[in-house]
Amino acid sequence: MSGTAMEKITDITSPEPAERSPEDLRQEIKDKKEAIAETLNRLDQRVQRAIDWRAQVGDHPYLALGLAVGVGCLFAGIFKSKPGPRERIMGALAEGVEDIADQVRNRIDSQFRRPARGGVLKGAAAALVTKAATAYLRNKLSRAFKGRNA
Repeated sequence: MSGTAMEKITDITSPEPAERSPEDLRQEIKDKKEAIAETLNRLDQRVQRAIDWRAQVGDHPYLALGLAVGVGCLFAGIFKSKPGPRERIMGALAEGVEDIADQVRNRIDSQFRRPARGGVLKGAAAALVTKAATAYLRNKLSRAFKGRNA
């Protein structure tokens, strides 16, 4: 910038001190202090709102929900308990019983194969029989293990 342009900017932003009275200077200082105080007050309110978790959840509920689910899954994965020997044995037995039940269901279903008229009813009956057999075997196995551990 040229020297004359710089002088014009200086003249616009701050008048010569000789033109201002001490009272004007005091008033200007007071006004600037109030403006700064108001700016600081607004800034403080914005900072307080930014760090207030309740306000953030209110402003961004879906993000907060996603974050809560993510943290919950993370903690569930970290603190997941390992199954003991008994749980592993019971799980293996349950899978074996389910496999046997599926085989029985398939045999019963193959014995009653007819046209599609009664297929749903027969399938439901086979499922009920299988479920009852599975529950019976689980109870027997559970009692047997309880008797051994007692």
